[in-house]
Amino acid sequence: MSHEKIVLKDFVQSAIFLLLLGGFAPAANGQSDILFDAQRNQFRGSGWTVGAGVHWLHANPEASESVLSVVNEIDQTDTLHAGAWSHQGSTALKLGIGYWHVAKRPILWDRISIQLEGGKQRTESIFLGNVADSTGLLIPDTLTDIGSAVVVSELTLRLHRAIELKPDFFMEAQMGLGWDAEWGGSFSRFGPVHRFVPRTDPARHRLALELGVGVGVRTRAGRYLRIIAQTDALQLAPLANDGGGLIDRYEGAFRSAHLTIKWDFLRDKPDVSCAGKNLGNEAMPLFEPAMQRKMKKRRRRG
Repeated sequence: MSHEKIVLKDFVQSAIFLLLLGGFAPAANGQSDILFDAQRNQFRGSGWTVGAGVHWLHANPEASESVLSVVNEIDQTDTLHAGAWSHQGSTALKLGIGYWHVAKRPILWDRISIQLEGGKQRTESIFLGNVADSTGLLIPDTLTDIGSAVVVSELTLRLHRAIELKPDFFMEAQMGLGWDAEWGGSFSRFGPVHRFVPRTDPARHRLALELGVGVGVRTRAGRYLRIIAQTDALQLAPLANDGGGLIDRYEGAFRSAHLTIKWDFLRDKPDVSCAGKNLGNEAMPLFEPAMQRKMKKRRRRG
């Protein structure tokens, strides 16, 4: 079975697990309406979320072999280079803000959110080995690929499901569709590039399905604190050479992952006046004069 099929199979299994988890949660009393005020007793059904965390771009694999051979004009095989790549990702701060809505009658999910997050990332791949010189002789040499972005924006639509562990404490599973864009990015190669296959700059925009899991606590009414771990489960566009949630960077492939602390705030309901609005009119009688006369006659007869 190819690597792409294995990754797709793993993703489908994970998605089915999350859906089953969400579907059985209400039956197991794992989700209460009180936790997120789904009945709108005290708060509106929406609020804001802010987050801060760490963004990892992990090389996968961290090392890979590379040999390039060609047939020359006299029908002989020449080796242009032979050696190994080492790949290294980066770790950076990640900040975000979002807006979320509570489902009034949760079925598969109890909340839906849209979030905008930002960070930065850098990748580096170094080739160490032998590279052919102008005479075809293999000599030790190095080639370096560097990719970086000043800002990486991540706009994600997420579905959430909370499973209440005990009052105010819950576990959370989530699934999302994210669009990543790199701003101020640069990609460069240094070394004997003419002895390697030419590479175009990697795509600056990505679309991926992501999965996440974490824990949360209701700190007080309408206020929540969550710690969530996320990763790209399936990269949709562009399709990485190795499939899955891997990001292509010249000769290397990298997986994106996040660990974030999030603070959620439900919006308070506006105060309701029992007297209603004062429109500046005098109080109006409940019954018309004719009806009032009829009611008086009935009371006299009684």
